[in-house]
Amino acid sequence: MRTYRIVACVLISAPLLACAGNTPAVAEISSATNADATAEGTGPGPETGDPGTGTATTGQVGTTTASPESSGDDDGGNPFKFDVHGVNEVGECEESEAGVYCREGRAVECDGLGNTVSSTLCTPNICLSGTGCVECLDGQYHCQGPRVMTCDANANPPHWNEIETCDPAGGYGCDQEQGACVALQPIGELVPTGQYFQYADFHIGASAFTGGYDVDSFGDFIYVSSFNFGQGVDVYQVEGIDSDEDGEFEPNQHPDNPDDTGPIEERTIVFVESIPNVLTYGSTTEILALEDRMFVGGTSITEYIFGGASSPLTTAPAWLSTFAQVGYDDINGVWYASNEGDRRVFQYDADTQAWGIAFRFPALAGDHMDGLEVVTDPNTGTPYVYVSDMTSDYIGQYRLDAELGWVQENMFQYAGTAGSLVEGMGFGAFNHFWATGGDSLYEVGGGDLTTYIEPAPTG
Repeated sequence: MRTYRIVACVLISAPLLACAGNTPAVAEISSATNADATAEGTGPGPETGDPGTGTATTGQVGTTTASPESSGDDDGGNPFKFDVHGVNEVGECEESEAGVYCREGRAVECDGLGNTVSSTLCTPNICLSGTGCVECLDGQYHCQGPRVMTCDANANPPHWNEIETCDPAGGYGCDQEQGACVALQPIGELVPTGQYFQYADFHIGASAFTGGYDVDSFGDFIYVSSFNFGQGVDVYQVEGIDSDEDGEFEPNQHPDNPDDTGPIEERTIVFVESIPNVLTYGSTTEILALEDRMFVGGTSITEYIFGGASSPLTTAPAWLSTFAQVGYDDINGVWYASNEGDRRVFQYDADTQAWGIAFRFPALAGDHMDGLEVVTDPNTGTPYVYVSDMTSDYIGQYRLDAELGWVQENMFQYAGTAGSLVEGMGFGAFNHFWATGGDSLYEVGGGDLTTYIEPAPTG
């Protein structure tokens, strides 16, 4: 059984804590990845530093059955939501002279005799041929929360230096392409470039769903802030059924999906239990769920360890008000957030414990912003920020380009009749997005989204 029990805990590095009797590995991302981080590639390094310890709270919470992925090992398990880390290749130096080479985001040192001296993952930093992993390259700019950074390429090793701090309260943010503070304008247009589909749709009274707003998923568990605001989070378990009896469950199968045409496979959910003592506010406390903990927004982003402690990571400044939606970039170690006040995505600088505006986006044919999620492409290791309005059927996809700054990658549109409200948006089960509309919990995905959220088929 997975237990939810609060104990004293000390925050040492977002999003991980060190606790008595349970000490997970801290931000160890030195294994290989699929990300292609070369000198022409990914750009800035991770946000580091303590995002704020806060005051630990205590209280008794409930229990729920652990997912099959939850082993309960003492090594801390996988602290990341998206598994994009592969294994190092061998035999890379058999035909190479002595030196340092860049191999798919890794710095590989060869001895000239066919042997590999070392192989180091650079992601999220950059591999520079002849040198190895570096934080930045000459002439690059980087946005870190409200700060504008430039690369000091003459330093050994090269590193970022602050050149300006923007005023987010005045609407100013860092422009990575210009390397300056600017009055940020919406990026992109409401022009569909792809489509997605709706699958499960669970309603109060017709399913085990009891209602709620903010949502996220990990494995086959779905976490929803309950209707009893200020009380807790409801946990559900979803199962896919091979209802067309062809021998396998096909989550993307849909009558209108040209890439996977067929009847929608049946989904069922069961109510597992409610996790008490989780502070939630209406529909403004989005959830980020991991294997052994969850983070909940609001006036602060608070970490709740399953069987451990709760502790605030960061508190919203006055100009930001609330973290109604939250997301985390596993690759670069960056928190993102937003709220319903405007169509803006905020970015956290852990070094200075300050928030800035990352980018703005246009109206998505809805009443206001009400959805944000960060999902790492499992094939490329590229983190994408997805945004949505409350009353529309669009999902905008944004990417941070090392040279251009934030760019709109795609604008996905739901293919079919209008869907339910988006009061909360998460990602997880079946590699699909999950949304809540108060009286409904529904699942969207497939179509052109598949390229970015599912591992490419092998064989």
